[in-house]
Amino acid sequence: MIRARWRRAAHPQSLRVSIYGLTEVRFAILPFSKDGYGLRIMDLETKGVTTLTNTYDNFPLWSPRGDLIMFARLVDDAYEIHTIKPDGTGLNRLTFTHGNDAHMAWSPDGESIAFSSSRMGFKDEGVYTDAPQPYGELFVMRYDGTHVEQITDNQWEDGTPAWQPMAVRQLALQK
Repeated sequence: MIRARWRRAAHPQSLRVSIYGLTEVRFAILPFSKDGYGLRIMDLETKGVTTLTNTYDNFPLWSPRGDLIMFARLVDDAYEIHTIKPDGTGLNRLTFTHGNDAHMAWSPDGESIAFSSSRMGFKDEGVYTDAPQPYGELFVMRYDGTHVEQITDNQWEDGTPAWQPMAVRQLALQK
């Protein structure tokens, strides 16, 4: 079970995250600045910033284990899912499709990723609403991009998946 606590740090502008009893004061951020695009990690105590990437990357999400940062990168006019280690090494592209893959969510144990994708094309939503969305169906895969499985298939857009932690699900089932 993941136990995360948020508390104010000594500095009034800072926020600490405590996971498994370890206190972390670093955040993955996506700046839009004169220094350009890319993912950065900011240390809230020192205010130091470490550059991870220098391209237009989006939706940074730190894994529950703390070993990877997942993000979406624009590749050939479509978004693809990538991971990188917090020290800036180990860049890994996880998806290779002719559609947008993004709006990702880590599973509570960090072993799987749920995401939205338009890899199956647009469906009836575009006909009925005259506004086809860039993401159509939900998929799940392992953290390394293997074992991709489609989990929805319907005429409307399914997007922005989220995981329910096991402890919450078990409590709900016990009631």
